[in-house]
Amino acid sequence: MIDSENPTSPSQPGQCSHLKPDGSRCKANVRLGSSYCFFHDPESAAERQAAQISGGKERSRCAAVLPADTPDRQLTNAGDVTALLGETINQVRRGQLDPRFANAIGYLASIFLKARETDGLEQRVERLESVLASQKTVPEADPEFEFVSPAAK
Repeated sequence: MIDSENPTSPSQPGQCSHLKPDGSRCKANVRLGSSYCFFHDPESAAERQAAQISGGKERSRCAAVLPADTPDRQLTNAGDVTALLGETINQVRRGQLDPRFANAIGYLASIFLKARETDGLEQRVERLESVLASQKTVPEADPEFEFVSPAAK
C-alpha cells in the first residue's frame, strides 16, 4: 500500500477522497454510496448547512439558570444535600435549570459530602489523640510508696 499522506496515493478503503490544502487526504470514513465523508461530499452540502445552522442556534440558546436572587441553601448535612439534589432534579425536569448546571451541582455536592466526611474523621482523630495523650501522663511518684522488685527479695 502507498503512504496515505502522499496525495498521489490511493485512499484507504473507506477513507474520504478529499485532498486537504497541505496535499494530504482527509482521514474520515466515507458515507455510504460515496467516496467522500459527510463534510466533503458535494451532495450533502444542503444537509451540512442545515446542521451548521442548527448547531449555531443551539450554541446561542441561553442556558436555563436560576434567578440571581435565588436564596442560598444551607448545606450542613447529607439530608440538606439530598434535598438540594431532589430540588435540582425537578428543576431540570421542568426546564428551569440547564442539565449542565445540574451536573455541576451534583459533582460539587459529592465533593462537599466527601469533605464533610473527611472533616468529621479528622475531628474524631484529634479527640482520640487528645484522650490518649491525657492517659499517657504518669502520676508523680508517691514518696511513701517504694517499689521492690521481686528479684530483690
